[in-house]
Amino acid sequence: MTWMTRLAVCLVLLSSAAAPVVAQPAADFPTRRITFVVPFTPGGAGDLIARALAPRLAALWGQSVVVENRAGAGGNVGSRTVAVAAPDGHTILIGSTSSHAINPSLYREKMPYDVQRDFAHVVMVANSPHILMMHPSLPATSIPELIAYVRANPGQVHFSSGGNGTSTHLAGELFNSMAGVRMVHVPFRGAPEAVAGVMGGTTQLMFENLAGALVQVRTGRLKGLAVTSLRRSPQAPELPTVADSVAGFETGVWFGVFAPAATPPGVVARINADMNAALRSKEVREQFDRLGMEPMGGTSADATAFVRAETVKWAKVVAASNAKID
Repeated sequence: MTWMTRLAVCLVLLSSAAAPVVAQPAADFPTRRITFVVPFTPGGAGDLIARALAPRLAALWGQSVVVENRAGAGGNVGSRTVAVAAPDGHTILIGSTSSHAINPSLYREKMPYDVQRDFAHVVMVANSPHILMMHPSLPATSIPELIAYVRANPGQVHFSSGGNGTSTHLAGELFNSMAGVRMVHVPFRGAPEAVAGVMGGTTQLMFENLAGALVQVRTGRLKGLAVTSLRRSPQAPELPTVADSVAGFETGVWFGVFAPAATPPGVVARINADMNAALRSKEVREQFDRLGMEPMGGTSADATAFVRAETVKWAKVVAASNAKID
C-alpha cells in the first residue's frame, strides 16, 4: 500500500469519525404500557390533546397508552413527576406554555425542575392563538380604536384572566407593553369565571383561548376583536390579527411532548417519528380542529429551540409585569 493510498484511507476514516451521529429509532420500544402524564385537570385542552393522540399511538406501538392527570401548581406537579421518572420512554408528558415557558420565571427559586436540563424535548404537538374578546358595551371595533380608548380612559379598562401568571394574564400584559397602554388586570380562579366576568361587565375584555372564545363570540354574547396569531386563524378567518396593528404581537397556548432527560436518543427518535405520524393522521387533525388547535410537529431539535425562545420571551413579560403566582 503506497503512502498516498494510506493517506486516502486515513482521510476517509477521519471524515467518518467526524460525521454527525444520527439517532436511529429504537426498534424494541415500547415493551410495556406507556403513561402519558397530563399536568392539568381533565377536560382542558392539554387533556383533550393527549386523549386524541393516545389511541393513535397505541395502534402504532402495540401497547396501551394511559392518560394520567396529575394537576397542580400550574403544571409543575405533573411535570416534576415525569422529570424524575425512569428515562426509558415509558413515561412521557404533555407540557405547555405554562409548565415549560412561563413557570420558570414565575416560580423562580421554587421551580421544581429545570426545563432545559431535566427533559428531552421530543416534539411540539399543537398551538392555538387567543381571541381578544370584549363586552359589547366597549366602544371599539378595531385594535387602533381600542388602544385610543384605553389611552383616553386610563385605569378604567379592566381585563380578565384565568389567574395570575396564566397565558391569558400575560397576553394582556404583553399587549399593555407593546401597545403602550395600561389596562388593569383582574385575576379569576379559572377561565370560566374570567369569561363570566367579561359577560357580566365586571371587566371589559379578555384574551381567551380560541376554542373557548369562539362559543361566546359566535353566539353574540361577546364581541370578537382580533386573534393573537401572526396570521388569521383558519378557525376564525373573519377576525383580523392584533399584529396587523401592533407589529410582532403574538400569543397563544401551545403543547409539546417531553420525556425524562436521560431517555436514550433512539427512544426519543422513535417517539418523535410516531408522534409526527399521529399528527398527520386525518382523525387527529379533525379532533384538533374541533379544539381550535393547529398541529405542529417537527424534530426534537425544533422543539428544544422553540421552548428556549418562548422561555426567553415570557421571562421578559413576567419581569415587566411583576406577575406573582396566586
